[in-house]
Parts: sequence; structure tokens; C-alpha cells
Amino acid sequence: MKKTMILFALGFSSLCAAEPINTQALQACTLIENDFKRLMCYDNVIANKPITAKHATKNMTPNDEQSGAVAPVASVTPELKEEGFGLERRVKVASEEIEAITADVIKITKTRRGKKVFTLDNGQEWTQVSKETFFADEGDTLIIQRASFGSFLMKKKGSNRTTRVKRVN
Repeated sequence: MKKTMILFALGFSSLCAAEPINTQALQACTLIENDFKRLMCYDNVIANKPITAKHATKNMTPNDEQSGAVAPVASVTPELKEEGFGLERRVKVASEEIEAITADVIKITKTRRGKKVFTLDNGQEWTQVSKETFFADEGDTLIIQRASFGSFLMKKKGSNRTTRVKRVN
């Protein structure tokens, strides 16, 4: 009985002596885009090691690092929001506020499987996902809008016929 009480007391005292996890440092780690560096940052925080300057993001100043403050999120301009439209899974700058974009077609090519690839005047490339026929020519104005479950629909301006597309670049 005495041995059990001693072991319990030792275990309880080690729990009381443990340092709390720095939640601000964990939040700072979430801002790191590189997967490996973000994992290293988490490992350092859990091991109670300081986060080094090379792990800090671009938005943090040296004073913020010392105080443990979380870096503010950079404001995103409308141009960056539109540039990232359709790349939400790959680019973190993309905004979910934009529901649709309008652009003119510069070039239309076909893939080996017969699906069309649309190059737009804003530099974006969209490829057709669905199999239905979609008529658009170079110089036409296209409207790409959000659909359900993170998909996108493309339609020609003045037409109601749509096709499901995804962003290539």
C-alpha cells in the first residue's frame, strides 16, 4: 500500500511540475507555409524550445517574436483574391469571398481525351471536367462561378449552358 501511494505521489508531482504549452507559439507555427518547417516548429514548441527566427513568418517582427505575439494576417488585395480564385486547396491567398469571375478567352486547346482547356486574359487556365459539349470561341467572355462542394461552373456570357471546370495553374 505504501509503495502504491509513493508511486501515485511521484506521478502526481510530475504532472504538477509540467510546464503548460505555449498556445501563442502554436498559433505562430500555423502561419508557416512549408510543411517540414511547420512540423519542426510544433516539435520545438512541445519540447519547450524557443522558436528561432528562421521559423518565423514574413509578417512577424523581431519584437513580436520576443513578446510571443501572434503575427497578424496580411491584408489581401482584390487582385490577389481574384488571382487565387479556383486554387483554394493549393494557395492560401485565395479568397472565398469572390463568388464569380469574368474573363475573355485568349486560347482554347484540347487535351488528349478531348476536353477543352481555356486560357483566359487574366493568365488563368481552366480545364473542362465534365463531358458535356460546351461551345466557346476565342474572344468570348466567360463567367466562372462557384458551385457545390468546392467545384466551379463555367458559362459563356449570354448563355445558360454550363460546364464543370477546374483551375489548372
